[in-house]
Amino acid sequence: MNAATVLEGRYRRLLAMYPAEHRRKHQDEMLGVLMTGARAGQHRPGLADTADLIWGALLIRLRPARPGTAWPLWRDALAVVSVLLPLMVLAYSGLLNVATLATLRAGSPIFNALAGYDAKFLGGWAIVAALALLRLRRTAALAATALLLWLVYSIADAPNWSYIDAPSMRSLTIAGLEIAALVASPGPRRAMQIINWRHYTLALAIPLGLASVSNWLGLADPAVSDSIVITACAVTLAGMTLASPLAKRVAAFLALPVYYLIATFLVPPSMTGGPYEVTSGWEGPLRVTVTCAPFAVLLCVALVVALRSVQHAPVDSREA
Repeated sequence: MNAATVLEGRYRRLLAMYPAEHRRKHQDEMLGVLMTGARAGQHRPGLADTADLIWGALLIRLRPARPGTAWPLWRDALAVVSVLLPLMVLAYSGLLNVATLATLRAGSPIFNALAGYDAKFLGGWAIVAALALLRLRRTAALAATALLLWLVYSIADAPNWSYIDAPSMRSLTIAGLEIAALVASPGPRRAMQIINWRHYTLALAIPLGLASVSNWLGLADPAVSDSIVITACAVTLAGMTLASPLAKRVAAFLALPVYYLIATFLVPPSMTGGPYEVTSGWEGPLRVTVTCAPFAVLLCVALVVALRSVQHAPVDSREA
């Protein structure tokens, strides 16, 4: 295989980031320009070309959608999330929390503290789930907002800045995502027209499977357990992106909570002082970087979308 063939294949992989419609119209032309500008014997795309192609793909995918194109799919994805997300939380957290309590002596101070927190946490999500299944979108949004405020209050006074570690951020982002899904979409009524019993089954089975692996296999071999869970999360999201345009958008919304779930396994929890004194993996820059990196990315995406919206707005509307 000569260098030109290898280079062309790598350029094609980069061009695969562009939307299919754009590739059908422009891929051959773009590939011709890239190959013409390549050096003799070049095997890999240059750094500048790679960055330019990635940036161009991002701008095109974030370009404001024309009416009747991609935006309805995003709203449908949010509607699906509004129904399935509470069920996923109940399945995953419910099994893990109950299994944890089963290892503690009933009536002990730590058992009572965890049981009280779990009752409020799972009870809040059960209310949100029930309201969503009853198609009471606005009431479910209010319940989710109350749950988020309680989570903020509960986490805010946690020791050692635990409110910015991965488990805390996972709880907060999930509650925030549920509120956004209920407010910015047609809500459960639309979701009921899209999803069927298979989707409900997967929304319960996958979190239950992950929680089972984390709980029972994690006690014997944490490294293997964590690897299985992380791989399962990655494979699930990847499979969703290939399943359908709607599933791909649902996966995009779930990516942030999944990120914090994976970060929980990769970085030790933050517990210092008292009888649970251990060396924390969350100290210093690592905590800030792991916690804030997704929001920095989201901020950049929001800025790009805003700039593209201004550039595509009619001249008279910008002057008004």
